[in-house]
Amino acid sequence: MGKYTSFFEDKSISIFDEDDYVEELKRIVGDFRSFDEALDSFIAEHGYDGNIKDVDAKVAFISTKCKAAGVPVPRNLKKWYTEHKRMERNSAIPFHICFAFELNVEEVNDFLRRICLSRGFDCHSIEEVVYFYAFKNNLKYDVVQDILSKVPAVKPDKLSYDNLLYTELIVEEIDEIESVEELVQYLNDNEDKFGYNNATAYVTIKTIWSKISGNKENPGEAAKEKKLMYEAFNKEDEAQEHYETEKGRKERKRMDDSIWEIYLQILGLSGTYSADFYKNRSLKTMLKGNELLHPLAEDSFPDRDGLVKILNGEHVSYERVRKLLILLNFYRYYVSRAIAKHSYEVDEDEADRCIASIDANLDASGYPALYPGNPYDFLILMAIKSTQPLNTFREYMQELFFESVDLDSFYEMA
Repeated sequence: MGKYTSFFEDKSISIFDEDDYVEELKRIVGDFRSFDEALDSFIAEHGYDGNIKDVDAKVAFISTKCKAAGVPVPRNLKKWYTEHKRMERNSAIPFHICFAFELNVEEVNDFLRRICLSRGFDCHSIEEVVYFYAFKNNLKYDVVQDILSKVPAVKPDKLSYDNLLYTELIVEEIDEIESVEELVQYLNDNEDKFGYNNATAYVTIKTIWSKISGNKENPGEAAKEKKLMYEAFNKEDEAQEHYETEKGRKERKRMDDSIWEIYLQILGLSGTYSADFYKNRSLKTMLKGNELLHPLAEDSFPDRDGLVKILNGEHVSYERVRKLLILLNFYRYYVSRAIAKHSYEVDEDEADRCIASIDANLDASGYPALYPGNPYDFLILMAIKSTQPLNTFREYMQELFFESVDLDSFYEMA
């Protein structure tokens, strides 16, 4: 474990030793490295020995590597440093960089996960199958381009939960292929296998959600928790009365949307405080630019819309899938134990078990394990390492709410 990872691993445990953990969290948010800083560590590990603060020298080093490998130089390369732009995972650029530095399959996966903070190869994508085969067999970039010109370009479409073909089965078939000609033939003959991706993750999310949400005949874990234990995020009685009297409002009826209600409950935000979020069923205004939330954690933060799309088999981004998978796994792990014990307190050894459970689902879905250096993962790990993980996470979400609201004028909101 490197110094960077160790620092955040330690902080996820020690943060609650501080008198004011909220202020400490604000400081920690500023300590996460940016993409360009992560890229610095990568190029330093792969031959760059110049001044690490010299942007032009770093750009020239990467450009030279690209040109030598016959790979296009990224148009926004300098902006990665001057404007702190990120490399787009859903593009060919990460793979171009990996070709430029002559990485193998394991090193490409590490680059995608540790530097790009995203998933490894997605072998439900024809393009990424070609990349996977190329790195596995040490093919050059020009050969890859020739292969891509001979196979269909298939964009992810809606996933049907019937007759799914899981990615690991495709990987097994790719491993059997012994030539470029055979690969081209396979991809053309099996185009229908590549019309969707994230099958394992989608099925896992749908399964976990069914346990959480339940139905009228068999209430799920969220309903059981709400009946037994959940403490609503409500305004104080006096303040609530003032809010209603001053505005002359009738109590807003909650929308008949069980997904939205359960989503808020998971986050600890279900209650009268969150009434104003019912206009568009989104927390984006609360999350945007929040001092307690790193921009990388804010990006694709689990939301109702993403969950609904996944349950319907619609395509969403890798990051959206991963973060939602982590959140639902975290909630179900601890809520099932809370219901059984009638207590949110957990034994110390539960932390490692929960992490192992989440990591197993991530690995099965092709996503990287929980990583303390990832700002979103840090928040989950921070909660897991506490004595009451669910309450800790919810208290943090409520702090996010209060950080985003001017309380003096909150009750004057239209």
